[in-house]
Amino acid sequence: MSPATAAIVDYCRISYDKRGDAEGVETQHLENIESAEELGEEITATYVDNDLSAFSGVERPDYQRLLSDMAAGKVRLIIVRHADRLHRDVEEVTQFIKVARACKVKLYSGMKGSFYNLEKAAGRKELVADTLSASYESDHRGERVSDARKRQARNGAYGGGVRPYGWGVDTGRVRSVCVNPKAPISERRYEDRPVLDMTRHREDEAAEIRRWAKDLLAGVPTDQVLRDMARRGVQTVSQTDGRTLKRHGKVIEAQGWTARTVKQILTHPRTSGHAVYQGKIIRRDAYPAIIPEDTRQALITLFADPSRKTSPGNTPKWLGSLIVLCGRCDDGTVASVRRNSRGEPVYRCRSKDHSLPKAEELDAYLARVLIKRLSREDVHDLLPVNVDVDAAALREEIVTLNQAKKNAARKVTLRKWDEETADEAIATAMARIEEIRQILRQVTSDSPLAEFATSDDAQRTWDGLSLGRKREILKLLVTVKVIPPGRRRNVPVEECVTISPNTPTPPQPGMPVAA
Repeated sequence: MSPATAAIVDYCRISYDKRGDAEGVETQHLENIESAEELGEEITATYVDNDLSAFSGVERPDYQRLLSDMAAGKVRLIIVRHADRLHRDVEEVTQFIKVARACKVKLYSGMKGSFYNLEKAAGRKELVADTLSASYESDHRGERVSDARKRQARNGAYGGGVRPYGWGVDTGRVRSVCVNPKAPISERRYEDRPVLDMTRHREDEAAEIRRWAKDLLAGVPTDQVLRDMARRGVQTVSQTDGRTLKRHGKVIEAQGWTARTVKQILTHPRTSGHAVYQGKIIRRDAYPAIIPEDTRQALITLFADPSRKTSPGNTPKWLGSLIVLCGRCDDGTVASVRRNSRGEPVYRCRSKDHSLPKAEELDAYLARVLIKRLSREDVHDLLPVNVDVDAAALREEIVTLNQAKKNAARKVTLRKWDEETADEAIATAMARIEEIRQILRQVTSDSPLAEFATSDDAQRTWDGLSLGRKREILKLLVTVKVIPPGRRRNVPVEECVTISPNTPTPPQPGMPVAA
C-alpha cells in the first residue's frame, strides 16, 4: 500500500549486508508483522534502509521519508524491532521525539513488547536511554575489535585479508570456505583452502623482493625491473593463489605487476619485519625481515628523489641500446636498435642514422669484454669507496629543510619577510637538500658489481643478472664508441668498436672514508 494511505508502518534497518540479499531486514519485517498482530493491527507500509549504518553520517533515504510522512500526518503508529534500528544518535532521537509528539505518532518496540510513552518525560527518557545503550554497545564492540586487531598486529599475528606478497607458508591445515556466499543456502558450495602461516616468508617471493631491491639500488630503472619480471614469468599473489579479482561486483582480469605495486611492497614496513596497524608501525622486528630496515630506508630515499624519471617510455631490450656512442658523429650521440631491410636488428645512430654493427654480435662482444674484466682478481678495485655517514640524520635534515621552505613561504604571506629574503632561504634549503640526496645516493646505492666481489665464476654470475643490471655495469665500467663498417661486409665487430675504461667516481668532499 502507498505510504500516502498508511497509518501503521514499520521501519527496518541493518548496518551491513555483505551478501546483498536483504535477509536481515526481511527478518525484522516478519518480526514486526508478528508484533502488529499481537496489537490487533496490520502494517500497511514498510520503510527499509538496508546496508546503512545509523552512525555513518550517510543519509538514510527511507528514514528521511518516514519523518516527512510523519510530519504530513500520514503515520500514526511505528513498529520497530528495537530502538537501535531507528536511531543510534542522541541528536537524531531528540529530533524524532519532537516530530512524533507534534504529530501524535506512537512508537512500539517488538523486543520490549511495549510502547514508548513519548508524552511523558519517563517515556522519552526511556527511548533516549535505549538509544544511548545501543550506541555504547556498538562503540564498545568497535573498540574491542580495534584493540583485538591492534593486539594481534603487535603480537605478530596476521589480521586477515589478501596474502601479502612474500609471506604465507602452508601449515598443512585447511579451513572450509564458501565460494558462492550470495547463492541461496541450499545452493552454496564450500571448498577446503590451506591455512597459511603469515609470519614466515615464502622463500621464492622473498628472493624476488631482495632481487628488486638490489637492482633498483644498483641504478636499474623500475621499468627495466618490470620487463625482467615479465620475461621470467614472475606471478602476482592473485595469479599464484588463483584468486578471482572483482571490481564493482564484476570479474576483472589481473593486470600483472606495476611500478606502484613494486614500490609499495619494497617500502612497506612489513617487508622489514615490522608489525603495522592502520598505517603505523606498532612493533618493530615482529617478523623475520625480508630486507633490512636500512635497505628499506634507502629505497624510500631513492623513490623520493625528484630526479628519477617517472614518465613512461620504451624499455631497452638490448645491452648497449642508448648507451653505446656513434663513433662517426663523435659528439655524444647514442645508438638504438632497429631492424634493417633484411629484418635483422642492428644498432643505428639516433642523429644521422649511421648503420652500425648487428645488435646480437655487438652485445655478445661487449658481454665477453665485461666478463673478462670481471674475472680478474682485482675486481674489488672497481667497487665504490665505502663512506660512513649518518644516513638517518641526513633524512631527518631533509624533513627539517622542507619545513623551513614552508615556513619561509608562510612568513611572506604574513608579511614578516619580503619575497627576496624568502626566495634566498628557499634556494639555500633546496641546494642543501640536493646535496644531501647526492650523499645518500652514494651511501645507499648498491653497486651493480657487488655480486662479483664474492663470485668465483664471473660468467655464471653474469648470466644470472637481469638485463637492467648488466646495462648498469656497462655504463659504470666502460665507454663504448662504435664506427659504422661502411660498405665492407663480414667485418669483425671488434674492429668497429673502441672501448675505454671509465674513471671511478671519487668520494664526496668532506665525507669521512670508513676504515
